Amino acid sequence: MKSPALAPVEYSQTYQTELNTLITEIDDNQMKLNVVNYLTSRTDASGNIDQAGAIVLQSPDGTFYKLSVANGGGVTGVAVTTGQTSNPYVT
Repeated sequence: MKSPALAPVEYSQTYQTELNTLITEIDDNQMKLNVVNYLTSRTDASGNIDQAGAIVLQSPDGTFYKLSVANGGGVTGVAVTTGQTSNPYVT
């Protein structure tokens, strides 16, 4: 990503700098085309998983599947129903 342009002197330079920093951070966390994308778990200070990434695919029949990878490298797909109110993957 190219760096966001600097704001003209008429704007609040502090606000614009903070906004540009947020835009850059958000862009850094987005999936990109034609590059290798990594989706990893984040851990807290104690080493517990704080936030786990997920990839959800939709089959031709409309069913959603969440992919998981075990420590040994095994890949599994688990159906995610659209009826789950707490399902963050299906809109």
